[in-house]
Amino acid sequence: MSGAIPHPRHVYNMPSGVPFLQYLAEGLSAHYGDALQDALILLPTRRAVQGMRDALTDLAQSEGRGATLLPRMKPLADINPEEPPFEPGELIGEVAPAMPPMQRRFEMAKLVTAYHRRAADLPLDPATALALADPLLAIFDDAAMEEVTITDTDEWKNILSESALHFQHAATLYQIIEEYWPARLAEIGMIETQARKVKLLNLLTDSWREAPPRYPVIIAGSTGTLSATARLMACVAELPQGMVVLPGLQASTDQAWDTIDVQHPQYSLKSLLERMKMDRGDVIDWRKIVPSLQLKPTGDLPVTDLRRMVINEALVAVDKTSDWLGRIETLQRNHGDDIFNRAMDGLSLIEAPNDEDEAMSIALILRHALETPKRTAALVTPDQGLARRVQARLGRWGISVDMSQGEPLSQTPIGGLLLALLQLAHDPEGPVEISVVMHHPLCALTDDPNTWPDLEKAEFRGIRPHFTDATRPELVTKLYAAIAPLLELDGKAPASIWASALVSAAEAVSEGGRTIWVGLAGAQAGQLLTGLISHGAELPDTNSEGIIRLIHRMLQNTVVKQDSSNQARLSILGPLEARLIAPDVVILGGLNEGTWPASPSVDPFLSRSMRRAMSLSLPERRYGLSAHDFAELAANPCVYLTRSERNDSGPTVAARWVWRLQTLLAGALGEGAAKRLLQTGQTYLTAAQSLDYVAADAITPAEPPLPKPPVDKRWSYYRGKLQPAGEGRRISMTGVQTWIRDPYAIYAKHCLGLEGLDDLDMAQDARHFGTALHAAIETFLIENQGPYDISQSEILLDHIQTQFKEHHYAPEIIHHEMPRFNEIARQFLAWLKDRDMQGFEIVGQEVYANYTFATPPFRLTGVADLIERSPEGYAFIDFKTGVPSTNAVVTAGFDPQLPLAAFLAKNGAFKDQPKGETTQLGYLQLKGANKGFSEQIVTAPHYKSGKDAMTLAAEAEEILKQLITEFDTPETGYPSQPRVQYQNKYGDYDHLARRAEWRGIMSGDGEGDT
Repeated sequence: MSGAIPHPRHVYNMPSGVPFLQYLAEGLSAHYGDALQDALILLPTRRAVQGMRDALTDLAQSEGRGATLLPRMKPLADINPEEPPFEPGELIGEVAPAMPPMQRRFEMAKLVTAYHRRAADLPLDPATALALADPLLAIFDDAAMEEVTITDTDEWKNILSESALHFQHAATLYQIIEEYWPARLAEIGMIETQARKVKLLNLLTDSWREAPPRYPVIIAGSTGTLSATARLMACVAELPQGMVVLPGLQASTDQAWDTIDVQHPQYSLKSLLERMKMDRGDVIDWRKIVPSLQLKPTGDLPVTDLRRMVINEALVAVDKTSDWLGRIETLQRNHGDDIFNRAMDGLSLIEAPNDEDEAMSIALILRHALETPKRTAALVTPDQGLARRVQARLGRWGISVDMSQGEPLSQTPIGGLLLALLQLAHDPEGPVEISVVMHHPLCALTDDPNTWPDLEKAEFRGIRPHFTDATRPELVTKLYAAIAPLLELDGKAPASIWASALVSAAEAVSEGGRTIWVGLAGAQAGQLLTGLISHGAELPDTNSEGIIRLIHRMLQNTVVKQDSSNQARLSILGPLEARLIAPDVVILGGLNEGTWPASPSVDPFLSRSMRRAMSLSLPERRYGLSAHDFAELAANPCVYLTRSERNDSGPTVAARWVWRLQTLLAGALGEGAAKRLLQTGQTYLTAAQSLDYVAADAITPAEPPLPKPPVDKRWSYYRGKLQPAGEGRRISMTGVQTWIRDPYAIYAKHCLGLEGLDDLDMAQDARHFGTALHAAIETFLIENQGPYDISQSEILLDHIQTQFKEHHYAPEIIHHEMPRFNEIARQFLAWLKDRDMQGFEIVGQEVYANYTFATPPFRLTGVADLIERSPEGYAFIDFKTGVPSTNAVVTAGFDPQLPLAAFLAKNGAFKDQPKGETTQLGYLQLKGANKGFSEQIVTAPHYKSGKDAMTLAAEAEEILKQLITEFDTPETGYPSQPRVQYQNKYGDYDHLARRAEWRGIMSGDGEGDT
């Protein structure tokens, strides 16, 4: 570089693909000797600091030193003015403490709210205020790190006068805050976090320039992206005992070096060297001071060196890719024709068809690594979804590996409880909300684990129950007492008050808080709520919906790093955490555009061109940093690159680094050879796909179930309860239809005692509509004796409205259905009048029947909707709000409910009704819309092709007796829905019968008949 000045040659380069911390430890020990124990080593991350401690300890043990004094080691971002390298008291009064993050966010949200109140009509809730405050704070952080005042620029003036209106509003708000914020910080004696970090780095630089430390100072692994960090690194490089060790500086031609742009992996290092006024040729290869490493001749370079060259060429600046063929020839001329084959030895690409196959392939690689003693492996990915899938796949072998990125606090038990309590406070009568809290593992309102499930089944299944204070279950009353602080906040309240009430409620439903504020997640949840109590008054008042959004956002943005791994040799890391770490096996997962590298986030306040004009960092810089992470990790000896060709959103595009590498290799070797070269890890994908694969010819088709329990066990249950011997041998009239059409359902109910459960808080459907309408008609007929006339429609309409209210239909639904109710009332009364004229008299509504067969012993029960009597005999009319069975179905015996009613009447089985013949059976459809009101008589002579009622009754009796006798035979099994024409696609017991596994193979149409 022209104009370069002499320097003390204290800048070194750690080549890519080597164990950075191990070689750093060896080199520092060789270079400084015993003086190393007095040194200060500054590293990029806390994980790197811990890794350096381990590396120095391992080195001491390998050299036979039983004990050793370790140097001071710190992350660059964690320099503290009260601790070394500053002298005690050196900075008293010069560096204020940083404003706590939560207070900072809330105070900024307060300013955003105040501005929004004047600029817009719609109010902001706390969550939205925070959502707007965060990008503003990010601009403050960026401006502090770049050490610029953006409102002093011409571009800023252009925004205020010429940009789009929303940018003008954003700029005005920012300018107000920039003027107010320093005064507020001075008032409370604090400083911005990033500004404080920059100030400390600058003070340290000035201090060391004035009085160089007498101990060694080493900065290793940093690319000097921050200007203050770059200045400090330049200072350390010139210290008498200073040293800077760069990560992965790549050699390249002057022409290629000069064209490096912001997206290039070497951009940060190039910028750093320019700030240090150094030429890259002046940087010393670290291997020159590591005893165990010897630089080899060009023709005998290790794989990592060759890999580094190839990756460097693959990621060359865009405008240099046109010269790839010439550059390929140069590499082959200098390092042999087989350089690409040798460089790619140990690197492979797995392109899985989908996310699941990618995750399983990675899990197999990690599991395989465990089979070699002391072998370490790491998955490196920014995709937390992929990381969680890999965790789940490892779980099938009992392998537990934590993610370094952690998991959101909202997904931990304490986070779930806090959100569940807020949801319950928002809807105290919600069955789902109540059940979520009562089922939560941290809830301790009852000692008996069966108490709530039994109560839930009895009281809360189905449509929402409506309790009074007198009828409410005791356990629910106890729950309401526990969350009383939340329930008392009716309407809007400060977020701090909500947080305090939430803490009280959480402690009340648990064991006095002894089980909820423990562990990492509990401690972080406690800190979050404590901060909200302390500073929540800065936010606008909010209601229950607003506080749910606020708490959820805060929990989601708070990361908990659990410690539950049972395999120390495996790790799942983000790219930042993986810097300087060198496991034996490296898996770079999720290499798709938009994931790695990630798409730049949208800044609601500043466009990209505005950021450039104001000297703020550009989104492209993150691409360069990500590219550097990729290049460093991909240069390791054993690397697997993985991606999925398709995810839940559709086809994906390979990360730019992957397709650049593929393109380079295709140009050097040909497309086929390049593909084969990168597929050495394909065996893992093949294994992943075959792990749970079963060939079609190896599948034995599932057989339809045909259980044959002992005869004495076939009628053990009735309505889910175990019956005394013989008492369970009974069935209802409607149950006989089920017996004919789906014997397996009878097996499940009466042999196994299984009853279908309604959903919690289920929506009111046709069944509930029919129940309410039946009740309305029943009460009307009881209170109003005939004769009937259409003039009574208002009375019937009042009964309908009353019953629908008692069945908890919402007023708006009742109002919406009024035209339908009017039509039902009018047509039903017209039908009653017509029945009067035909000589039918109503003698019973909802009448219960009970009859016992002597041989074989069996009980038949049932309820008749409407019983009429004429001189010729009984008439049974069944009300239907849906579609009734056809006449042909009833005549054929597949719906015997009405014929069995005639049989029961003949035997005097109906309560308070004498024995008698039946002359008519039929349905009355009470749909009330789309011509849905109709009378359907299923007996002759009305139905000309039908049979008379008593003939149908005799046939139904015979069918029932045959069923009883047949299923009292041990050889008779219970098939699942054997009749094609009467199959129910939503049977309660289809899952138990595993119909999805076998019904499609029973016949060509997929609905076979057994």
